[in-house]
Amino acid sequence: MALFMGVGIILTWIFSVSYVLTHLEIYSAFDFFRNLGWFAWIQFLSVGLFVTSHDACHGSAAPNYPRVNRWIGRIAAGLYAGLLFDSIILKHSDHHAFVGSENDPDFHSVEQGHSPGFLSWMLRFFSHYLSLPQLLWMTIASQILMHGFHFREPNVLLFWAVPSFLSAIQLFYFGTYLPHHSRNRPFQDQHHARNTVQPYWSSLVSCYHFGAYHHLHHLKPGLPWFRLPQEHLRSQLKS
Repeated sequence: MALFMGVGIILTWIFSVSYVLTHLEIYSAFDFFRNLGWFAWIQFLSVGLFVTSHDACHGSAAPNYPRVNRWIGRIAAGLYAGLLFDSIILKHSDHHAFVGSENDPDFHSVEQGHSPGFLSWMLRFFSHYLSLPQLLWMTIASQILMHGFHFREPNVLLFWAVPSFLSAIQLFYFGTYLPHHSRNRPFQDQHHARNTVQPYWSSLVSCYHFGAYHHLHHLKPGLPWFRLPQEHLRSQLKS
C-alpha cells in the first residue's frame, strides 16, 4: 500500500504538471476558478512529494525493499524542489535524534523566555535545508522548461515554481512550527511535539496528517502518513 501511494503521488504530480504546462491558458478570466483549482491541486501534490520522500527517510515508502525505498525518496525529493534525498536523511535523522535541542535542524530555541516567532523560525529552518545546488537546479530546470520545451513562462511560474515555494511554507507551518511550538506550555515528553488533531479532511490537506498527528509520528516514525489517523484512533480506544 505504501509503495502504491508513493508511486501514485509521483505519477499524478508528473501528469498534472505536464497537463497544466501544455494545456492551460491563464490569461482567460473565464477560466480563473478552473486555474485556481489546478493551482491548489498541484500544491497539494507538491506537499505529497515531500511527504513521500519523508516516508522514505523512515524506510516506510517501500517497506522490505530498501533500494526501491531509497529511489522513491530520491525521485520525490528531486521532483519536489531539487532536494538531495541523501542529505535530507541525515538532517531528518538529527531531528528525531536531537529533537528540541540545538542540534535539531528543525528546532528554534527559546530566547529570553519567549518562544521564537514564525518568521525567524522559518528562516532558520530553511537555512538548514536550502542549498546553492538546489537553487541552481531550480533555476536551470525553469529555463529548460521555458526555453527548451517552450512552455509558457506564466504557466511555469504559476503551476510549477510557486506551488513548490508555497508548499514549503505550508509544510513548515503545519508539520514543524505548530506541533513543535511550545506556546509557553511544557511538552508531555522528550519528543517536544504535540498532536494538533483536526477533522480528517483538514489533516490530510494541510500536511498529509503529519501535522495533526506529529507526536504520534515521533513515537512511531515508521508509520506511513496514511496510517497515522487509524493508529491514533486505535491508541485512543486502548486508553
